[in-house]
Amino acid sequence: MISMPTSAAASRLRRPRCAHTGSSLIEALVAMLVLSIGLLGIAGLSAASLRYSQGGWARASISSGLSDLADRVRANPTATVNAYAFATTNYAAQRTALEAGDVAITTDCMTTTCTALELADFHLTEWRLGLNRSMPGSAVWVSGRRDEGYQATVMWFDKTFVIGDGVTLDGSATCTAAMTGITARQCCPADAQVINGVRCTNMTIVP
Repeated sequence: MISMPTSAAASRLRRPRCAHTGSSLIEALVAMLVLSIGLLGIAGLSAASLRYSQGGWARASISSGLSDLADRVRANPTATVNAYAFATTNYAAQRTALEAGDVAITTDCMTTTCTALELADFHLTEWRLGLNRSMPGSAVWVSGRRDEGYQATVMWFDKTFVIGDGVTLDGSATCTAAMTGITARQCCPADAQVINGVRCTNMTIVP
């Protein structure tokens, strides 16, 4: 007589052997990896967006500052041909003087009658102080002559101005007579002796 297996024994016989274990853990790890890559991409886009917004803010401030100087030069037509030249103090010395509070208006031509030369000095000092307020780390360089056109340069420190490693500050090109186009507008005067991390923007002012 053949005995039939009990229901519990039959159930054990029918239960398939598990061929794979730990699949849920692997799926969770893959999901975490994909999520991490996505978050890194989002962080990179956010950093790039912040860098571009800072660049736009700087360009707007520079454009306004250079236009302000042009208006000041035109408002003082009797000044000597080099009254608005300011090309003897390098970037580091200017920053030291500005940070120490040594740059100050000596004669306020808004309340006092000034000569053309005093007005030019007032304009330059007020312009430098205004740029320093709107663009921390800035300095200026104005060369040339009124009758030939002033070459005005705004220099400012940009912590995002780095080389490929994303850490080391880059250096701006030094202006030469052979430069043209965008290169000539973004180079720094040699005598300004700018440090790494400083950018320059040039504009010719013809009254």
